[in-house]
Amino acid sequence: MKTGPVQMLQLFFKKVDVEYDAAHAPKNLPNPLTTVFAFSGVSLDTSVSIAEADATQEHGQVFLVTMRLAVKNEVEENTSEQVFSPYKIDIEARALVLVLKGTERIETPENLATVNGASFLWSAMRDQILALTSRMQAGPAILPAVTFHDMKTTASSTSKLESGQEVKDRKK
Repeated sequence: MKTGPVQMLQLFFKKVDVEYDAAHAPKNLPNPLTTVFAFSGVSLDTSVSIAEADATQEHGQVFLVTMRLAVKNEVEENTSEQVFSPYKIDIEARALVLVLKGTERIETPENLATVNGASFLWSAMRDQILALTSRMQAGPAILPAVTFHDMKTTASSTSKLESGQEVKDRKK
């Protein structure tokens, strides 16, 4: 095992809202020892943004990666078999991600920060949602495992972060 080229320096939640949705909860309470809701087929509204936070860091470039996830449980038109979650969710997290010098050989620093940063944030959100819902009426819920490789860009166009401005949005 060796240290990877992308390191998370800090992660913090800006918003965590997980609400029991009685209108879409199961009629019979699930057994929490045998049943975990896995969001299969549920509409997950996600967005990821990235901004360069520090280009002069001695070990590489630091990026601020932000991810927001919403499960609104709203009826979508033109959807024949829509699946709902027993929870409404609105969660946002941010991470400072360091991309070490020399990684340009592998991939652009922005792509490495985007893909790895989104993965760090998703993992933290997944854990937070599981921890909260494990103590809620509809039982535990865990976000699905996902990949973020489709978020890579072909050309870097990240701007410098200024006063909380989010520079690039990528909808998933």
